[in-house]
Amino acid sequence: MDGAGSDAKAANEPEKKKCPWLDAWHDPVAGMSCYSSFLCLADLAADGDHRLVMVDMKKRIRMYKGTTIQWEHKLPDVPCAVQSFYHEAGHPPIPTLAVASGHRVLIFRNMRPSMQYRLPALEIDPVEKDIWQDLTQDGADVQAGFDKLNAARENGTALSNQSIDFLAVEDLESQTEYVRACRPNEDHLLQQQTAITCMEVLKQNMDEPTAVSMLVIGTENRMIYILNSSALEIAAKVKLEAVPTFISVLGLFDVEYRITVACRDGNIYTVKNGQVLSNVIELETQPVGLVRFDKNVYVGCMDNVIHCFHFKGKKNHSIYLPCPISCMSLLQIAKSRVAKALVVALQNGEVRLYNGKHLIATVETHDVVTGVKLGTFGREEGSMVLSFKSGALMVKILQRNANLDGTSVTVGPPPEQDIPLDVPKKTKLYVEQTSREREQAIDMHRTFQRDLCKLRLSTARAYVNLLGSGHGPMSTAAGAQVRINAQVLGMGPQFKILVRIQNAGATALYDVPVHCTTNQNLYRIPRPSFFLPVLVPQQVYLVEIPLTCINENGGTAAVRIFLASSQGTMPLISAIVQMPISEPAIIDSF
Repeated sequence: MDGAGSDAKAANEPEKKKCPWLDAWHDPVAGMSCYSSFLCLADLAADGDHRLVMVDMKKRIRMYKGTTIQWEHKLPDVPCAVQSFYHEAGHPPIPTLAVASGHRVLIFRNMRPSMQYRLPALEIDPVEKDIWQDLTQDGADVQAGFDKLNAARENGTALSNQSIDFLAVEDLESQTEYVRACRPNEDHLLQQQTAITCMEVLKQNMDEPTAVSMLVIGTENRMIYILNSSALEIAAKVKLEAVPTFISVLGLFDVEYRITVACRDGNIYTVKNGQVLSNVIELETQPVGLVRFDKNVYVGCMDNVIHCFHFKGKKNHSIYLPCPISCMSLLQIAKSRVAKALVVALQNGEVRLYNGKHLIATVETHDVVTGVKLGTFGREEGSMVLSFKSGALMVKILQRNANLDGTSVTVGPPPEQDIPLDVPKKTKLYVEQTSREREQAIDMHRTFQRDLCKLRLSTARAYVNLLGSGHGPMSTAAGAQVRINAQVLGMGPQFKILVRIQNAGATALYDVPVHCTTNQNLYRIPRPSFFLPVLVPQQVYLVEIPLTCINENGGTAAVRIFLASSQGTMPLISAIVQMPISEPAIIDSF
């Protein structure tokens, strides 16, 4: 009986959604914590068996064939990205491995270091160059050169690292030693190098997996460089408004291409055929991930939100997440079937799969994901490689019959909407009130309209009285229309009240008296009364009224400014200026 009851209970329970990911491999002691740009999947042997290439902050590069380490090498500098590209159309096509490190791109072919490309050095400002030429001469004044460099930096001149290090030295003796150490290397002085921030691959003339491709590099000097297929020369370069952090490419270099760039200023720029387009996407917070999905651009931000924009700049929708975003990537399957989805890794260990704005599946990893890479690993096309903060490595494979259609996901109101509300029963008082409103609806409506008209009339009368007494923002007394606005300048004890007066009428006003009153124990006004000779219509007049706080404790009070009329005792308009607390007087002790 118990078994039958449990079977019936299980049959009545709703079936849980099946996870589309299969666990392929997990190595908790891999010992490499990689970001998404540190991972690469490529068919490096042209045998159809794709390898996993990893680099890390410990200057290591490692290659996995399946679950075994096939090759490992030491790098000369800390890397920032790794990519594979085809430099020529060979048979069989064997890709080349590119590792961005500092200002260099290290090229590996056939698992051996082949060559390296150095980015061009930055141009040094002529002012800085002249200062260093004087410093390297015998008998140069080191202190004078130090002051000139400091002045150049304050004027906005971008200095080199050598000058910045020199300005960090404080005492004169150390400055002299620094300059003396730089004199033997006069030929290599002021060689400022940039640094690579991100790197992607752009197809040259064919949209094929093994077509000849080119490297797209973003640097710290706000440049985008496109290298040729041999990675030896610059084919194109673009100047940006800020330093690029994420790059997404689309198209062919010889036909038409677009480069979507997320920069450190919180904006997303689009480069089309070497020109920066005018449509700029402005984000509320800094971007942490960028994915190009067909005609849409998905941007993950630091405020736990993924914004979806059309590539022309129009916002489509937003996805709000429960915790910060760790990394983002695009799942793209083209061989067995055509499918695309967005993969988002969160700081709480969740890896979410989205199709548009619909959540397809969620995977719990119980560790912080630092990098994710999707593509073909081994011979499985839908593979997901996860690198964790602890140094672990995990590989998951997408089921071949997995449903990635977002429309199949149940959408609509939440299940709580089906729960009926606990509405209290109707009381006798409620029933009587309802019947009274139904029987006397016309009388109640007339009473409401009458009271509303009385309220409007009382408000209009009060406003007219306010304007007539000269206390409103604009006065129409004596047939004149005058506006006044006052502003306090200064911190004390010397203040200045800047009064803006405008005649909004059609006729000019002559000999208009201006009076200022305040607490005589707190403030002293040299000229409390004066005349304005003429107020021309539609002309703004600026009147400065000096005022001094004579209270040692720095009290505060209101200052009233009146524009009087020569034809009556009622002022045209008045303004009340609330003075701030005065700062104490600075006494010169010398």
